Amino acid sequence: MKATRAHRVRAGIIVVTILVVITACVLLLTHRSQARSLSLAFEKYGTIWDYPAPEMAFLQFTNASDRSYCLPMTGGTNTLLQDSPFRSYSASYMVDYEFSDLTNPKPQVSIASWGQCVVVAPHSAIRLRVALPPKGRTRRVAVFCAEQPSGSPRPFWTNGIGLRILRVMPRSVAHKVLWSQPAVQRIWCDRELSHLGERLTE
Repeated sequence: MKATRAHRVRAGIIVVTILVVITACVLLLTHRSQARSLSLAFEKYGTIWDYPAPEMAFLQFTNASDRSYCLPMTGGTNTLLQDSPFRSYSASYMVDYEFSDLTNPKPQVSIASWGQCVVVAPHSAIRLRVALPPKGRTRRVAVFCAEQPSGSPRPFWTNGIGLRILRVMPRSVAHKVLWSQPAVQRIWCDRELSHLGERLTE
């Protein structure tokens, strides 16, 4: 009798372990596929009309996934500026960046502390602007982004395999998985930025 009970306990532990591993693999594969659908590409160097700022770089953030993503705007406020007085549809945002030439990278923080964000809808793109590095230096930049938080549980956990896995998890763990905050990602630009003087001598 004791041996049978011990076997059942071991079998239960093995089943739960397998389910947890499967869950982790599913979430990891989903996260990677979504990350590959996000890109940050250099567009041009230029200035903002009617705005007292030096030349800057303009980038394009593209969301080719089926989900909406949030980017924290600098200072937690609306940073939308029109790029040209003749084209009302042409505008750009200033968002939080990480710079490759800084010795102390910006710490990754929770999306709950971001303040106002710009939301990039599925299969769409927005223009961003960023200050150039000091003379004599080059830098790559990365944007911080995260899936737009949802007010409902993640679909994977509400039916089928996900629901079965959820039922065998401890309640505290299940609650965190079901309502967990989206992970913050860094999306790096496809090229280095430089100052105007260095570009003229290339």
